[in-house]
Amino acid sequence: MLLAFAGSTGPLGVTDIARATGLSKAVVHRIVQSLCTSDFLWQDPDSRKYQVGMSAFALADTAGQSSRFRRYGLELLADLAERTDETATLSARIGHRRVYVGQVESRQLVRISVQVGEALPLAVGASGAAILAFLPESEIEAALRVPIPHLSAYTVTEPDVIRERLARVAELGYAHTASERVPDSTSFAAPVRDRAGDVIGCVSIAALVSRIDEKREQELAREVVAAAAHLTERMRSEGR
Repeated sequence: MLLAFAGSTGPLGVTDIARATGLSKAVVHRIVQSLCTSDFLWQDPDSRKYQVGMSAFALADTAGQSSRFRRYGLELLADLAERTDETATLSARIGHRRVYVGQVESRQLVRISVQVGEALPLAVGASGAAILAFLPESEIEAALRVPIPHLSAYTVTEPDVIRERLARVAELGYAHTASERVPDSTSFAAPVRDRAGDVIGCVSIAALVSRIDEKREQELAREVVAAAAHLTERMRSEGR
């Protein structure tokens, strides 16, 4: 029903909305009352017609931010994958889960690949930890109450152990896990924030464990932290 207002040049009445949506006037009346209660629509007291409310504008702003996050993130992933010669991924936070929204694979013959669109709990993996560690305590505890799936023999599922990991991640500024989701893989991830300072996702580098020694580990950690900081600055600059 909200799409009926897209491109409209003025307020819409119940008849206008019914015609645009194909719904009956009775159904339209019931739904618009609900949308007005939640401030997605606003009714003009004189004309009795409806306009888009502030909640709809807030939703549009969030959608715009998500679009920018993915667009800017994909540009950054290409450069990150080129510099490190490893797979670079972008995850967005959605509640107590995170979703892969972008990936640029390594050019190496043997490489790690993820499924874009896959959703995973924040309590699992480096990308999840890079987001969860920087959320308020109440959000962390809520995420730890969600059942944690055993994705491999190395998946950490004990809440106390995860809390210790998150404290370490918060101290370092990035997360590093090995074989927690995919055997013989290792990931480095760092959080990305919006202009309000809230964590909205993360950047990650995924590689084979066999290609990582101590020097390479430090290098990839620096790369992912720098990439996430760059994307954060890009997101924040939108509000200036």
